[in-house]
Amino acid sequence: MVTELLVVWIVGVVAFFTLWVILAKVVHRISERKRHDEDTPKDQTDENTIQNT
Repeated sequence: MVTELLVVWIVGVVAFFTLWVILAKVVHRISERKRHDEDTPKDQTDENTIQNT
């Protein structure tokens, strides 16, 4: 019973930190996009939108 509890606890800890890393990557990607959008001049953004459609 103790070994089962230990295995469940270890799996839970690994899952928690895995989800934490995934969340950190998503937040980092979103902040990079916002930073890129803020660095891009408005005129260039409009031209890219027109070219992509």
